[in-house]
Amino acid sequence: MTDMTVASQGFSYAAFESAAMTRLIEDTARAWLRSFGLSDAQANQRMINALREALAADSVAAHDRANMQDILDQAAHDAIADWLARVTGQQDCYGSASFSMLRCAFLSANRDGIWSSRFLDQDSDHRDLAMALSVQMMLPTPSLKACEMPRQSLEKRALERRAS
Repeated sequence: MTDMTVASQGFSYAAFESAAMTRLIEDTARAWLRSFGLSDAQANQRMINALREALAADSVAAHDRANMQDILDQAAHDAIADWLARVTGQQDCYGSASFSMLRCAFLSANRDGIWSSRFLDQDSDHRDLAMALSVQMMLPTPSLKACEMPRQSLEKRALERRAS
C-alpha cells in the first residue's frame, strides 16, 4: 500500500504502521510459541506483552524495520530464557546449547499440554515444572548411530566384495 492509498482510504500512516507492527509482534509470538509446541491463549498474550515491553524499553528506533524481526526474535528468546532461568534456578539459560536443551526438555515434559497455560507465567510457583524439566534433562540421550544413504551402503558393500 502506498502513502496515497493509505491516505485516500482514511487511514493515517501512523495507524497503518501500528497495525503492521502489531501483526509482526503477533506473528513472532505465535512462531516462538509454536516452536515450544504451544497454542495456549494465555501464553500467547504473555509473549505478546513481553515483546511489547522489550520494544518499549529498546533504544532502537521502531521505524528501523530492516532488523525489527531480529529485535523481536532476540526479545522473545530473552523473555523465554528469563522465564526458564526463574523456573529452573539456572543462570546459563541464554546460551544456544542450554536454551535448546531446555526447549527439548519442555517439549518432552509438556507432551500432554499440562504446562501450556503456565508458559511465561512469572507469578506461579514452578517447582513442579522445574522437577519435570530436570527429570527430562536426566534422561539418557540416544547413542549416536551412523546413518548411511542406500547408495552409500551399496557402494561400501561393493568395495568390500572387491577387496575379498
